[in-house]
Amino acid sequence: MSAITMSKEERIKRIRDTFIMLVWTAARQFSQDLQVFGLTLPQFVALASLVAREHPCAMSDLTKITLQDPPTMTGIVDRLIRMRLVQRTRSESDRRVVLVHATQTGIRLVRQIRNRMDEEVSDYAVFADDELAESDRLLEYFQQLLEYTLRIHLKRRHSLGDADLDAEIEKLRLFLRDPSFSATPETV
Repeated sequence: MSAITMSKEERIKRIRDTFIMLVWTAARQFSQDLQVFGLTLPQFVALASLVAREHPCAMSDLTKITLQDPPTMTGIVDRLIRMRLVQRTRSESDRRVVLVHATQTGIRLVRQIRNRMDEEVSDYAVFADDELAESDRLLEYFQQLLEYTLRIHLKRRHSLGDADLDAEIEKLRLFLRDPSFSATPETV
């Protein structure tokens, strides 16, 4: 069935289904790639989030940003501690607050994984430079479509209005940014 003969509803369902397949296969492949480094996907997300921070992070904040529940995050952090990739301490101002930060070993491991990921970017370079220039509009639309899909998922999960949704997306970008990679808001 071509896009021309599909109804709007069928096209939207197809986009949604393709997005779900993409997320599933990319997560599955990335999980397999992480096995080489002895990490699971949730462990990497937690560790990379901590590496992006210059200061220790409260467990409650790490739980929110990684979309994990507290008991799961505790297990993830416990395993990362056993691997000597993170350390856990208590806040000096409020002993009830548990803080976590990446160790130098954890920072080096995240950099190693990101370097490997950067090497694999060439796998996605299917367009020649002239084709890419011609496709800029399409790629911009595709990026907007992905961002719109992210907004739908965040809106459903958090029941946020547009302004709060923008703030939540920016929080995700800021939290996940790793300053050692010179990421700027324009490149995130």
